[in-house]
Amino acid sequence: MDNTTVSARIRSANEKDVQTLVKLAEEFIPGEADDKKRIVVLNQALKNPNYELLVAELEGEIVGFIDQWVIHDFTHGATLGYIHSLYVSSKQRRKGIASKLLKETMKRARDSKVSEIHITTRFDNKPAISLYRKHGLVREHLELEKEF
Repeated sequence: MDNTTVSARIRSANEKDVQTLVKLAEEFIPGEADDKKRIVVLNQALKNPNYELLVAELEGEIVGFIDQWVIHDFTHGATLGYIHSLYVSSKQRRKGIASKLLKETMKRARDSKVSEIHITTRFDNKPAISLYRKHGLVREHLELEKEF
C-alpha cells in the first residue's frame, strides 16, 4: 500500500447495491457467470443470516467489496468465518481500501464470536497474500476445487 489512504466509507450491502456489485463481480472474475445468475445468487445470499457483504464507497460510488460466510463447525467446536471474495476496482487500488474492508470484516467477526477467519487466493496473487499476512492471516492450507 502506498501512503495515499482514502476515506472510503465501509457499510453493509443491501438490495439497492446489487446491480453495481454484479458489475464489480464481472471485473473481478470476467465471464464466470452471467448477470442474471449473479443477481439471483446475490439476492439469496443477502437474505441469509450467515452471510455478510460489505461495500466500500468513495464519493458515493461503490469501489470494492468483501463477503464472509459464517459457519458452525462441530469439528472445531466453534464458529468460523470464510471470506470468499475481496475486490477493489483497479482504479482505486493501493489506497488502503482493501485493508479497511478486511479490518471491518475481522472486527465484525470478532464481535460475533467467530474463532477463526479463513481466506483463499491464488498462489501467484502476491499483493493479496501480502495484504492478508499484514492483517495476521498467516497459517497456510491447500484448498482444492472441482467444477460441476
